[in-house]
Amino acid sequence: IEPHTIPYIGEVKLNQLTTRQIQNLYRELQQNGRRRAAQKSKHPGLSSSTIRGVHTMLHSALDRAVKEKLLLHNPAEDCVVPKLQRQEMRTLKPEDMRAYLEAAERRGVLALFYLELVSGIRKGELAALLWSDLDAEHGTISVSKQAVGDRHRNVTISRPKTENSVRLVSIPQTAVDLLILEHDHHPDNPYLFPSPLTGDMYHPDIVV
Repeated sequence: IEPHTIPYIGEVKLNQLTTRQIQNLYRELQQNGRRRAAQKSKHPGLSSSTIRGVHTMLHSALDRAVKEKLLLHNPAEDCVVPKLQRQEMRTLKPEDMRAYLEAAERRGVLALFYLELVSGIRKGELAALLWSDLDAEHGTISVSKQAVGDRHRNVTISRPKTENSVRLVSIPQTAVDLLILEHDHHPDNPYLFPSPLTGDMYHPDIVV
C-alpha cells in the first residue's frame, strides 16, 4: 500500500475511484514502479507477479468496501492484470560452482554458501539458523524460522510465509562436516552463522 498505491491513487475518494484509474495504476507500476534507484536504472518497471499482488490486495479491500455498503461496485473487478512471466530457470555450470565456492572460501563464508548451494535454503532462513537446527547424525537441517530485515537494519525472527516452508532438509555429509568446522570457530554462539562483527545473526541482505 505505502509504495505502490498511495502515491498514485491515495488522494482519490473511495466513491470516486474508477476502473480506469486502477488500470492506469497497474500500467504505471509496470512501466516505472520501482522505488530503489539502483534497481530503477536497470529495470524501472515492477514484475507481473508484484502487480498481481497489488491487484489482489486492492480487489480484496474494495470487496470489503462493497460488503460494508461503502461502494456499489468493486472498480478493480473489471481490471486487466498482466500475465505472469515464466522465466527459464538458470543453473550454475560446474566451472561456475567452483568459482562460486572459491570466492566464498576467500571471504570466510564457505560453510554458509555451500549449504545454500546444496539445500536451496533462502537467505532469511540461512541467517536465522541455529546450531541446534542441525542434526549432524542424520544429516538434516530443520528450517522453521526466517530473519526479516527492514530498511533501518533491524532484524526480527518470524515464521516462514507458508507452512510448507517449515521443513526438514537433507544435506550431504560434506555440508555437515563444513558446518561442524564452522561451529568450532564460535562454539559458544547459538547461531550457525553469526556475524563476525556483532556475534548476532546476519542481516539477510548481507547474505545477498
